[in-house]
Amino acid sequence: MELARSRTGLLAGISVLAVVFTLALTFATLQLPVILGNWLSNYFPDIHPVIEPERVAEFMVVARPVGYACLAVIAVLIVIGFVTGKRKLSIFGSFAFFLPTFGYFFASMFFLAGLGILRVPFVPFWDPSTNLMNFGDISYLPYMALVYPFWLGGIDIREVISWLAIGIGLFIFVLGTITWFYGRLQRRKTVDFWIYRHSRHPQYLGFIIWSYGVMLFAAQQWVPMGGSNPGASLPWLLTSLVIVWIALAEENKMRKEDREAYLQYRAHAPFMFRVPTFVSAVLTLPIKLLLKKSRPETGKELVATFAVYTTLLILLSSPFVFLDWPPGIGWSHWPGFIPGLPGPIMNL
Repeated sequence: MELARSRTGLLAGISVLAVVFTLALTFATLQLPVILGNWLSNYFPDIHPVIEPERVAEFMVVARPVGYACLAVIAVLIVIGFVTGKRKLSIFGSFAFFLPTFGYFFASMFFLAGLGILRVPFVPFWDPSTNLMNFGDISYLPYMALVYPFWLGGIDIREVISWLAIGIGLFIFVLGTITWFYGRLQRRKTVDFWIYRHSRHPQYLGFIIWSYGVMLFAAQQWVPMGGSNPGASLPWLLTSLVIVWIALAEENKMRKEDREAYLQYRAHAPFMFRVPTFVSAVLTLPIKLLLKKSRPETGKELVATFAVYTTLLILLSSPFVFLDWPPGIGWSHWPGFIPGLPGPIMNL
């Protein structure tokens, strides 16, 4: 009886801790960038690209090499992590690649003003003639599917969806972390209880959902006249793919270390979350065609499948880029700027 009460108290404490942490991190996700942006604007002032094009050109002479250098360091970290099996390097590299997205939260006419200086690694993709930053726009499909039906009914849930994604992602991440630590205290090689029954990688799933909400907020940021906001769909897409492949690499390691227990666990728990069988079959079809099996198991196979999926998703994003859709101002006001649609146009 005493043991049962102790266990119930522990579960209640963990639940409260997870909720408190999630609320705090959700608030910090969107408030800290604004605070930092206001502070950094004293050191990286705004430059109007129309009124002061010469200053923009001069600044970009310095910023572009720095951007390429930062991007190279991030890429090296990710690759070294895969090659050496030190997944923490790959995780750090992928997060570093997504981190510049927070620069969008401090809207300015010149995209490197204030906190926007974080976006320096995006400079190599920043070319209005090619719209490279938009080659991940296939990522917006879930957002479109949720937002558009409500908009037809005159309800704007764009910001709500972003908040929910951030909150849910952080909650899953925190709950997964707590479960993992509790499993380690019990000296379990394979953690297979609580949230791990429903996802083999809840922390990675939480990060992907959280970053999706951040990406949506980044795309919704209003930019003053003369500025530009290409969004962060490509950084999110590439970051998420890296996280997925890190998870696959970890599974190969777990299969070697705790084969029987892990294979049994893998047979019952979904990879990230449960999806219908036909959806799973479509998602894994490229792997089966390429490798003649359902999952990559070696470093070379991981790299090959990563390249294939990256190429496919970029190709699927091509219509958004080449057809210039949404036209003109992009995702910051979609679907509010479409003529004839009911519902209020929200000034973001």
